[in-house]
Amino acid sequence: MAWAKFFRKPGGNLAKSYQPGSMLSLAPTKGLLNEPGQNSCFLNSAVQVLWQLDIFRRSLRQLPGHFCLGDSCIFCALKGIFSQFQHSRERALPSDNLRHALAETFKDEHRFQLGFMDDAAECFENILERIHLHIVPEETDACTSKSCITHQKFAMTLYEQSVCRSCGASSDPLPFTELVHYVSTTALCQQVYQRRDESFGELLQAASTIGDSRNCPSNCGQRIKIRRVLMNSPEIVTIGFVWDSDQSDLTEDVIRSLGPHLNLSGLFYRVTDEHAKKGELQLVGMICYSSRHYCAFAFHTKSAKWVGSHTLPLRHYDQNKEFTK
Repeated sequence: MAWAKFFRKPGGNLAKSYQPGSMLSLAPTKGLLNEPGQNSCFLNSAVQVLWQLDIFRRSLRQLPGHFCLGDSCIFCALKGIFSQFQHSRERALPSDNLRHALAETFKDEHRFQLGFMDDAAECFENILERIHLHIVPEETDACTSKSCITHQKFAMTLYEQSVCRSCGASSDPLPFTELVHYVSTTALCQQVYQRRDESFGELLQAASTIGDSRNCPSNCGQRIKIRRVLMNSPEIVTIGFVWDSDQSDLTEDVIRSLGPHLNLSGLFYRVTDEHAKKGELQLVGMICYSSRHYCAFAFHTKSAKWVGSHTLPLRHYDQNKEFTK
């Protein structure tokens, strides 16, 4: 799920505006093909999220160049799909070039291979990481390039630290970067039952720190929780929910816990950036998984409606859905 800063009036109620079976798709009138045996729904869902994120789409379009890898260039393949979304008259478009580029890029890791199902959240995250490498060909979490959309728009710059309330000892701060903030659904539901009056961000923070404790840095005998501090103001924040199994009885509880607004001050122990302290992000996209299939919802900004898209041939019309502002 993705939340982003939104400078226009956000979308209304999903239930009132989304009609099951509607042929309106995220492009808003184009979907992505997922022919039998392709198992590309995980990729198509990730692509539709990225396309519907105005901040990402416009930034990608404005980039002057990149380090190209030819037939295995994820950057070129993604821009190609975006160009088709904008200019093609076809209502269902292939994602073959991107699927092949992804498979070639990750063949040594045996990930995202042709014909095999994979994880949509990990696909989303890996596409962002590869875009960084196409723009700034250095594998680093501390990217400060102004042209790197991945780190300028999505990255959460954090550090974690242990501070003992008993003896006052503290560990050295450990800096790191997150593109997706993962939270256990089981832990989230536990917190919903225990903290009914807290904000969605506070529930996520509590869930993400359950069981995450360390020994006191001075070994005074205390067990202390890790404190995570956000140091920047990301324009897009992505939350990945981790499920214990494919079949879970927590689905309805998770849905009821979702908040359309997210305060970064609630999500982390402390926020140091003034813009991040004041900003409120709106829910912009959600990728769902059910019955061995990924789908996505999005709020289309120009039409001001929640919409779904199709990722199968039109004769098998399927809803690949996402949320967007």
